[in-house]
Amino acid sequence: MRELPVDLHTQFFKPSDAAAKLTVLAHVDVRQLRFQKNDGRNNSNLTIVSVVFDRNGNFVAAIEKLLQMRLKDDTLASRMSSGLTVKSNFDVKPGSYLVRLVVRDAQGQIAAENGAVEIP
Repeated sequence: MRELPVDLHTQFFKPSDAAAKLTVLAHVDVRQLRFQKNDGRNNSNLTIVSVVFDRNGNFVAAIEKLLQMRLKDDTLASRMSSGLTVKSNFDVKPGSYLVRLVVRDAQGQIAAENGAVEIP
């Protein structure tokens, strides 16, 4: 499902043999978002949900973030070329995980991406 231009990236590091930190990065290309002009600002909201499942499909953790954008024209212009990246961090154990990312804007457009990560 790709009504919105979203890319999913994952990173991890292991502070110890029994623990790991998993980072889910949602990169949104703002050029295709719909902004409403109000009081000199470009307004739009994004709901970003990152969910982690174990190798058997069991729920591990989820984080929901609401990104309320109230951007001035010059800020929006600079974001047009670079986009926005939203980061969610999870404490996990080493293992195999499926990551599901869902992004929805205020107009109801939605995007969903899946990714897999193996933490040795």
